[in-house]
Amino acid sequence: MTEHREPAERRGGPATGGNGTGPAGAARSLRSRVFELLVEDDGEEGSLGYWLRRLLVLLILVSVIGAVIESMPDVHSWLRELLYRFEIFAVLVFSVEYAARIWTIVEDRSSRFGHPLWGRIRYAFTPAALVDLIAILPFYLSLLSPGSLVMLRLLRILRILKLIRYSRTLSMFEVVLINERHALGLALGAMGVLLLVSASIMHAAEGTVQPEAFGSIPAAMWWSVVTLTTVGYGDVVPVTFLGKTIAAFVAMLGIGMFALPTAILGAGLMQELQKRSFATAAALIARVPLFRQLASHQLAELTGLLKPRDVPAGYTLIRRGERGDAMYFLVEGAVLVRRGPRRRTLRAGAFFGELALLEGRPRMATVVALTPCRLLELQARDFHRLLAGDAELRRVIVEEAHRRSKGFEAGD
Repeated sequence: MTEHREPAERRGGPATGGNGTGPAGAARSLRSRVFELLVEDDGEEGSLGYWLRRLLVLLILVSVIGAVIESMPDVHSWLRELLYRFEIFAVLVFSVEYAARIWTIVEDRSSRFGHPLWGRIRYAFTPAALVDLIAILPFYLSLLSPGSLVMLRLLRILRILKLIRYSRTLSMFEVVLINERHALGLALGAMGVLLLVSASIMHAAEGTVQPEAFGSIPAAMWWSVVTLTTVGYGDVVPVTFLGKTIAAFVAMLGIGMFALPTAILGAGLMQELQKRSFATAAALIARVPLFRQLASHQLAELTGLLKPRDVPAGYTLIRRGERGDAMYFLVEGAVLVRRGPRRRTLRAGAFFGELALLEGRPRMATVVALTPCRLLELQARDFHRLLAGDAELRRVIVEEAHRRSKGFEAGD
């Protein structure tokens, strides 16, 4: 069996001096940093990756708007020069991005693109790389053919697909399509079979009566498409009793068949949203000191109960006199607790709102967000169910609640 060897540029052999020193080592270090910036940097607020992503998203949106404006002669006539200069700038940035991704892809940790030549070629034919190429290709093709290439200019609108890489919502839809591809393929296959069968039956029923509309199966397929999709233009309709009966049956089948892909995508989106919500809650729970000593099964139960919530500064979370319906764990930010003339500031790691739930009485204080806050909300019914099954957690929360209440009464 042939032993697999990594390229010298990746295994740090003589070309890099073995320890990443020398020109080759410096180039690899730079390549690694660029790859992390383009691919692995999650865009934490304030970081270089954060601003780079926002610049690219802005360029994508403005360039797509520019392509739309080009189809409006009256507006385009007085914005021509500005749009052309912006297009050059956008294409330059997109070209540098595309070249950088091709250059750095050998740093991918999955090793799918590890080979310095074939790895880059393999990556160039992935959907994401093809979208990046389509984003810049129309401009360069228009330079080769200076004539008015309307189709090439319109292809620039496909740059909107680049947003999939930077938008969590669009990327989630991509994940759903991948996960549900087999179910969607089955549904589309069933629709294709139904289309062919309905066209064949209608051809047999109406072919001799309306040869121009149903004289062949391909001709009858137009009627099948508009009927199964429930569009029903009315330009082709059966005239015989048998044909009308078949048409009514096919129309009812069409409602169910075209609802099937929608249901599949809807269920997939809900499942993905639940996964992401669970992951977000788990990450936030890990930052609350109260939960750090809990066992794994307790954390898993909490993650399913606590709901992440973000509120702006000045938002009133709790009003005095209201019925207690939830308690809150403060993950980020600060809140002000007002109880009569007394004030207290709570910061990340604290929790509040538990007294009304424990004692079954109206709220005794008002809580206002001093800064933008990120919280975890625990509804009253889940609160009582959780504490009923976890004596230790109940003890900690009750002790803290009574300590805080006595502190207010003492003016501490």
